[in-house]
Amino acid sequence: MPETLATWAENLVGGRPAWLLPDDGTGARCWGISTLQGTVELRITRTHGDLEREVYAHRYAVDRLTSTSAPRLLGIEPRLRALLIRQPRGERMDDSSDMGPRLRESVHEQAGGLLRVLHTSTPAMGDQHGQAVRNTLRYLDSLTSLLDLDVPALTGHRTLLRHRLTVLREVVPQLPHGFCHGAFGPTAWRWQPAQRAVALTGFTHSQMMAAVTDFARPSLLWGMRLGLQHAFARGYGRPLDLLEQQVVGDFAVLAGVQDLWRASQRGDAEAHRQLAEAVHAAVKQLPALKEPDAAVQAVPEAPV
Repeated sequence: MPETLATWAENLVGGRPAWLLPDDGTGARCWGISTLQGTVELRITRTHGDLEREVYAHRYAVDRLTSTSAPRLLGIEPRLRALLIRQPRGERMDDSSDMGPRLRESVHEQAGGLLRVLHTSTPAMGDQHGQAVRNTLRYLDSLTSLLDLDVPALTGHRTLLRHRLTVLREVVPQLPHGFCHGAFGPTAWRWQPAQRAVALTGFTHSQMMAAVTDFARPSLLWGMRLGLQHAFARGYGRPLDLLEQQVVGDFAVLAGVQDLWRASQRGDAEAHRQLAEAVHAAVKQLPALKEPDAAVQAVPEAPV
């Protein structure tokens, strides 16, 4: 860690050992620092624009959540593009296989409730709809190249998925929007056993977007475990509308492909295997997608 950064952090949280954290996909450099109040994350963002976006998210959206259910911004150093963020306590929820059906439903219901607070945290943001449309379209554009990844789950489906991406771009302006987490799902949820409560982490991708982008990763589980979608909708306060129901599968596949790429970058073979299975299952479950102007269906690639 650079000396100037260590000195700045020490002035705020004391002199404590730090360890390098894995790449989070934003280009930021991150360290963890253990304190009596919990783990503090020290981040150097890739650009000043990234710094401003994260600061805005924390001040005007994340702070609407309680301090036990979401991170808290402890300090900012613009000259170093640095942030100090105290993370909520809790256990990672990537693997909830040891949870029974009722507890899993409770987790999804609580997560839905937290997401609803975040989605409605949009004060003084000007043209919210316009921002959401532009950001969602940029997100879809960023995923186009990932469809060329050497992923067996995509074999025979790439032409279809590219076609569906084209159709998705047309319907984005019609989708409900909100201030989105950006990577919402089990990897961003933390389970607090004593309180039997869920907390959220990982707001580095937060911005105005189509709300369905935050439903994508949880929906990968909804098809496998009955009751989770209804539990999530109870917490969120509304079910997915008809258009969201039609496109959430596409957003789930794309989010899965994005996570596959990140897992391959980390060299995480087990995560890559699990994600590949989820993406393969999600592709098979994609419903027919009604196009805005015509009902032309793309012909899938022949399996190689």
